[in-house]
Amino acid sequence: MGTRIKLSNGRRLVDDVINMASKMPTAGMSGDFDVKLASKFRRISKPRISWNVLYMKAYACVSAEFAELRRSYVKFPWPHIYEHQYNVCMMTISREYQGEERLFFARFNRPDEQSLVELQKQYDIYRRSPVEEIKQFRHQMNFAKLPTFVRRFGWWCLYNVWPEKRASHMGTFGMSFSGYKGAYGSKHLGPNTTTIGVDPFPRKGVAKTLLTFDHRIIDGTPVTKVLQRLHHILNTSIRVELAQLAGVDPETAEPFTEEQLLAFKKQKRLERIGSNRRKTA
Repeated sequence: MGTRIKLSNGRRLVDDVINMASKMPTAGMSGDFDVKLASKFRRISKPRISWNVLYMKAYACVSAEFAELRRSYVKFPWPHIYEHQYNVCMMTISREYQGEERLFFARFNRPDEQSLVELQKQYDIYRRSPVEEIKQFRHQMNFAKLPTFVRRFGWWCLYNVWPEKRASHMGTFGMSFSGYKGAYGSKHLGPNTTTIGVDPFPRKGVAKTLLTFDHRIIDGTPVTKVLQRLHHILNTSIRVELAQLAGVDPETAEPFTEEQLLAFKKQKRLERIGSNRRKTA
């Protein structure tokens, strides 16, 4: 005889996410990215930047260019498409809580407008701070305590009645792992129009990338262009920012001269001022 086990708080939240994802006609497309130089600069950068953060900023930059990636499908009161003005990343993070390995969803607002260092600080908070101290995680746990019919109605309203609030609660795009220790998935199940999957351990400078997308919003050919653009940004602007953090020239990989170092520090100071102004605006 078996035993009936009640769904835990964490499994109820995942059940909600999968329930919404199962109603979306999704497809997946993957590719291998050559990121040897970015990987080299990442190893010597201070602070060390996670691959999740690198991909998040690069994909947010792509989403700022491709409006389709900021759109969502709405059924009520008639089928139409809602376009969000800016990017919000919702990243899946695994944390152990009360003896259970469970998934939480970490929000990053406008990641394309922030520096890698700022994004890494936020990522470290989500990864290392006590779960109870993270306001967003507490909200997710409290929401999962509600009865099933209440939770499902709340999800339906976010999808169809208040699409403008959808980005705040679910993001304009999602992030998750595409593979781990040689095992790779074919697509992700999530409530977002697109979900980018990241290989956290690129081998020999080659990173496997998986993009799952809602076929009602975007087709295969534009997705191919999105992946190509993502690859380009990783090897250009993201690589340059990593090189600056590592204190080396992005083209020659040689250490900065005194003049270059002073210019870099001045640029970082101006970026911090600009970031603080955006936060207070």
